[in-house]
Amino acid sequence: MIAWWLRHDRRISDNSCWLFTLEEAAKTGEEVKVFFAWNRLHLATGIGGIPRMSALRIDWTQQDLQMMRTELAKHGLSLEETEGSALDWLRANRPSTLTYSFAVAHEERQDEDQLRPLVKRIQGFWTHSILEPDAIPGGFNQLPEVFTPFRHRIERENLRFKLPPLLVEPNVESPTSSSLAFPFEPGEASALARLISYMGNPEGAAEYKTRRNGLLGTEYSTKFSPWLASGALSPRRIWQACLNLEESLGGSPEVEWIRVELLWREYFQWVAYRAGSRLFIKKGFREQSPRAGFNARAFQRWVDGLTGDDFVNAGMRELAETGYSSNRARQNLASYLIHDLGIDWRYGAAYFEAQLLDYDPASNWANWAYLAGVGNDPRPVRRFNTIKQAQDYDANRAFRKAWLHES
Repeated sequence: MIAWWLRHDRRISDNSCWLFTLEEAAKTGEEVKVFFAWNRLHLATGIGGIPRMSALRIDWTQQDLQMMRTELAKHGLSLEETEGSALDWLRANRPSTLTYSFAVAHEERQDEDQLRPLVKRIQGFWTHSILEPDAIPGGFNQLPEVFTPFRHRIERENLRFKLPPLLVEPNVESPTSSSLAFPFEPGEASALARLISYMGNPEGAAEYKTRRNGLLGTEYSTKFSPWLASGALSPRRIWQACLNLEESLGGSPEVEWIRVELLWREYFQWVAYRAGSRLFIKKGFREQSPRAGFNARAFQRWVDGLTGDDFVNAGMRELAETGYSSNRARQNLASYLIHDLGIDWRYGAAYFEAQLLDYDPASNWANWAYLAGVGNDPRPVRRFNTIKQAQDYDANRAFRKAWLHES
């Protein structure tokens, strides 16, 4: 039996795991099984008893798996789910060959280590990142301590990707909204429709750098992150789509900035890979832990959007109701918890893990560590003045009115 362990690579197009599975099946005639392991995360709690997955994120994942199940059915395959671990599934099914997408975060890599003795042949692929470890300019072991040198090294490489044709038909339309930030569905067809729509919208990618700090609606930013997190959309496909658009425009700093944001994501992937378990401890990469503690009442008021700051309250309520938060909002939400409330950053990171549809271990935890001053930040303190931020980015109170239901 050939088994594909579906993880954060929930797509058919541009997926080496899928191609390997097809090629091996054609070569050997063996049965193919595709499985997804919940690893009991939908039932588990983390620090402070915070659920690992909220109802919103569980529902998004279930819908995403159903979309993947529909695509696999077109090829005569089914998708199995297990509440337990990949290890449980492998012990019960005993495949001769296993393929999966490599992970960078500590917990996910531990899962990989545990299953290796069980399968005779394992073939992993890097499907979740732009680069592979041995292709990082300067070498993975020489990963810069801060982002800017990493960015410059990558940009000097002039990366381009010759991608295979799409294997999934994009949805005919991708929704837009002036009020909702994320009215989208999971799955590859929805992701591809959004990619095509946003790249083709004159007020979309072509104005990204100017508009990226917006708070309401679909078009101020790409909204690619939930599909990047699930693997429904490949970072290489986004990168190449940006290059194609830049060339058609005769160069565009606006579109280029999308690639800069992709490089931030890429950088944090390799930061997480190198850091291992250190990324999840209070002191992060520092010698001493920050003095922050935990106040259960203050934390709950932050979660509920009942702090003394209406900008923070609006952002927290949007997150709770939709599972989405803009980059501008989430930086303010995190800064407020860490620097204004003085709460241990890991509680905030854990809550975001539960809530965010675009939860990615590397991006989430490395960004929180960065803002807490225990990650890859050359500045000792990165504190946002939320009152000034509200004046700068929500001067007409449209965001606060929407989420605090002001008239």
